[in-house]
Amino acid sequence: MIGSTTAGRLWIAAALIANASFWSVACGVEPHKTTVVGAALSAPPARPQLLYVSVASDSTFHHVAVASLGAPAAGAFVTPLLCERVYVNGPHGVCLTSSLEGTTTTWSGTVFNQQFEPVARVPLTGEPSRVRVSPDGALAAATVFETGHSYADHTFSTRTTLTQLPTGESLGDLEQFSAFKDGRPIKEVDFNYWGVSFAADSDTFYATLDTNGISYLVRGSVRARRVEVIHEGVECPSISPDNTRVAFKKRVGARSLGWWQIAVLQLDTMQESVVTTETRSVDDQVEWLDNDRVIYHLSGGDHAADLWTVRVDSSTKPELLVPAAYSPAVVR
Repeated sequence: MIGSTTAGRLWIAAALIANASFWSVACGVEPHKTTVVGAALSAPPARPQLLYVSVASDSTFHHVAVASLGAPAAGAFVTPLLCERVYVNGPHGVCLTSSLEGTTTTWSGTVFNQQFEPVARVPLTGEPSRVRVSPDGALAAATVFETGHSYADHTFSTRTTLTQLPTGESLGDLEQFSAFKDGRPIKEVDFNYWGVSFAADSDTFYATLDTNGISYLVRGSVRARRVEVIHEGVECPSISPDNTRVAFKKRVGARSLGWWQIAVLQLDTMQESVVTTETRSVDDQVEWLDNDRVIYHLSGGDHAADLWTVRVDSSTKPELLVPAAYSPAVVR
């Protein structure tokens, strides 16, 4: 793993939070003692909700917490699920985890229902990185690192797989899809896909295709099993609730720096704008809080990560949303 940048250090923390003592030894840091923000709720609040993974060093550590979207700081219901990445849509969610058995690490995705009960298990081939569920809750897309553990690493390799929910049946990985650029088929040995985001029809999706040192935005169809390059310089796209824009992390400077800023692409005009009020590096697939604001994690002093929000029109400064939290998922 790479630990020379803030993004690299945050990835190490997030990837190892399955065990607090192991995390402390591996990172050389004693986690700050905190608790989930606000009151501990006895039941999940009504939708819309904000789900996240707690990285507080207490009994909530690594558990999925559920808060009211309108007042996430007021309290949270702590579920029994232990996850590194989580996402929910419709009736189903997916939780990505790592397990250490002796000296062997295994990875998997757990499909769960609205009662946060596991209903299926999906084997993974590497360290969890991203996960999304389609709006109808019928499909999931998970990205893992198979080699290298940072998008700033010259040697990284990713695999992004599609899964039918709730059965956990594999629909293959995106490298098996046909890819097109300017109307012509393309195929390279260095294809890497990551960061799927499903559109409202639960068939169309957006993702990053990285090849020859360029990160492209692709638009794809699950049913047609094809993707088409539509823009350049886009990583970890996230489509807005109204399906008109894609928020993404835009690389700043050399590839080895591992520094990204939040940007937004208007899909009808293909015009980009950078969120200038957030000047810190954001190495995350942002989540839309609503049509005006996005949520993302940043390394947070006393915590492995905090959740922040900012308006994408750059009209206000970023605001701390939930401390000691990671992997946000808005459930509408």
